[in-house]
Amino acid sequence: MSIIADYLLHALFWGVIFNFPLLFIIIKLKLLTVPGGIITGATIAIMMYMISPFLWCALLLFFLSSSMISKQTSPQKQLVTAEFSKDSTRDAIQVLSNSLPALTFGILFLVVDFFPKVEKNGNFSFFSLSALMFAAFATIATHNSDTWMTEIGINTNSIPRLITNLKKEVSKGTSGGVTIKGTCAGLLGSMVISFVYLVYVILNSNLEVMRIFSQWVLLILVGTVGGLTDSLEGATIQGLYYCDHCMKVTERSTHRCGNSTKFLKGYRFVTNDLVNTSSAFISGILAIIGYISIEILL
Repeated sequence: MSIIADYLLHALFWGVIFNFPLLFIIIKLKLLTVPGGIITGATIAIMMYMISPFLWCALLLFFLSSSMISKQTSPQKQLVTAEFSKDSTRDAIQVLSNSLPALTFGILFLVVDFFPKVEKNGNFSFFSLSALMFAAFATIATHNSDTWMTEIGINTNSIPRLITNLKKEVSKGTSGGVTIKGTCAGLLGSMVISFVYLVYVILNSNLEVMRIFSQWVLLILVGTVGGLTDSLEGATIQGLYYCDHCMKVTERSTHRCGNSTKFLKGYRFVTNDLVNTSSAFISGILAIIGYISIEILL
């Protein structure tokens, strides 16, 4: 058996072992829909562990922290949930949209960087550094930043303003709406994920302090920018609808009152899930450019 096959089998075994107990917690707290969300989430979690235990930890931290924040309810949040697609229980599509970018960059990391090094050196290291691995962490930081930005923004008394026109006030939950408190929360959400990457790079003894610090700060900034990019896409290209009966803007083609809505702006195929995925891919590309720049400069 080749060393790569041996690695994958061992990683698969431990991935199942570590993820299996989490299913009971997720089912108990109703964080994912059954069975679609559970099956999709379990499959992705195992694959993420096979790519890197540290990347798996970052994904787990994002999922649990953002789910707990999303579970916090208030009268104003209940109104937002009714109008927009912001439910705290994630289905299979939401799970996939929040993990596909990290999974893509992670698989590219294995194929382009990790496996060739394993074949060349005859062994493997869980601390292999790469621009692609950095990008995978950046996509998770983006999702966490966006979720914290949205959830904290909804539950504050601040009136959101449109990111493309900060003089214009919008309703809570409106795609593209931002608040100061929400943006600060997004920065904190990105920072939380960046701490996992910080541990990851510190355990690599070959990296200088300045390079570690530079990558850590860059990851925080890229994750926050990714969260704001999500808001920008929501304000410009995401499909929005209008209910003549209730006189409200919504992301739903059929309003909660049961009436069909009229297409208002953006593109019909650009849903909230697609915006989440595309903004994370953008942050991943920015992360690669930034990572390479640091490598050149330092």
